Amino acid sequence: EMGRKKKDKSLIQLASKCLEYFKKLTKLGSLSATPIYRLMKAVSSPSKSRYDEAISMCHEGRLIHFEAMAYERCGMFLEQEKRIDVSNEYITTAYWLYTEWGATSKADSMIKTYSFLKKAQRPYPRTRSDTSSIMRSANYIGSK
Repeated sequence: EMGRKKKDKSLIQLASKCLEYFKKLTKLGSLSATPIYRLMKAVSSPSKSRYDEAISMCHEGRLIHFEAMAYERCGMFLEQEKRIDVSNEYITTAYWLYTEWGATSKADSMIKTYSFLKKAQRPYPRTRSDTSSIMRSANYIGSK
């Protein structure tokens, strides 16, 4: 995005190389590369549905830091689209995910940028499904 804004061809080329790299990893079946590739695609060609797909994949992959970034970027996109209420929901979710991840400096900077976060209350504690733990347990029980 910075490359597009500044019309810096070297940054645009670097972003394209990174996108191709993660695309290749995704095609090879890398479980952690796929959510990152989807996030990069959403950033390069923003839409709520692209961000929502990236958010879902990051959540499933337990990549909380990328999930937080996807929520934040989607919120910023929606703000530009003048969809303020939905934007605020995404920004708020990003804030709580950054907090959960332990990125307190990032969360603090978001409060300075988005004053509505000062009054934000977490609606419910999130639970993260851990399918890999479930599978390991099932395999262990099955081996007995």
